[in-house]
Amino acid sequence: MDRHEKRPLLLAGEDLHILNPRFQQLLAARDEEGLIGLARAQINGGATALAINPGPAKSMADRLPWIVETIQGRWDIPLLLPAGAHLEEALECHRGRATINAVTADPDQLDTFIHLAGKYDANLVVLLTRPGLWATGSHEQLQMAIDVLERTDAIGLPLANIYLDPVLSVRTDPLSWNLSGGMPDLDRVLELISLIGELTDNRARTMVALSNATMGLPTVRRSALHCRMLPLLVEAGLRAVILNCRDRSLMQLAQTLASRKRLQKKAA
Repeated sequence: MDRHEKRPLLLAGEDLHILNPRFQQLLAARDEEGLIGLARAQINGGATALAINPGPAKSMADRLPWIVETIQGRWDIPLLLPAGAHLEEALECHRGRATINAVTADPDQLDTFIHLAGKYDANLVVLLTRPGLWATGSHEQLQMAIDVLERTDAIGLPLANIYLDPVLSVRTDPLSWNLSGGMPDLDRVLELISLIGELTDNRARTMVALSNATMGLPTVRRSALHCRMLPLLVEAGLRAVILNCRDRSLMQLAQTLASRKRLQKKAA
């Protein structure tokens, strides 16, 4: 197992994403030093992994192996790789255990990525949703989680290689939006993380992308909400989070929570 995965809370930086204008510019220019600088800022901020998403456009996606080689040429840090074009090339050049991020629980595509994760001893993030069925309730998603874990076990991918993602998002119901001002759908996710822990004796790992729940909100409000949400998620049993590692308040809190979990693990 990668030494980073022994950490009680994996903190994955989110900035290497096509929606980040700076990352777009670096990819278009194939700016190696700029890419290193963007990665360095997240690592210095406390990231213990980096999530990469160059987007679906071929001109960007074909640079995924270059991104992996450039970053891991400087740091021994695990990367979350998008489940799209050039994934296998990136897995081949990745040092240590990579993470495939992410696939849905749709059986039609899940098996392919389970086999690919097994071939490269990679982690696999599975979104607890399927085409045409968005996250609606924790019990429906819990059944999806059970189906996913049964399938991965049948194929032979160890539980230690799986992350289940409950799909943290903003409430989409217009009435809820008006009442909450765009509050995240947190109760469902907290319940689901807790239920997955109970079901698997806390052996199954969960992951969320924190910023997905606050899209469209002002930066200051996003930071405040993230700082309120993360302790609740960790208390429920969250094991990994993709987040803004340049947010100092959030990262100080995340590192405190990680240290607390580490002490709890030693005491257990």
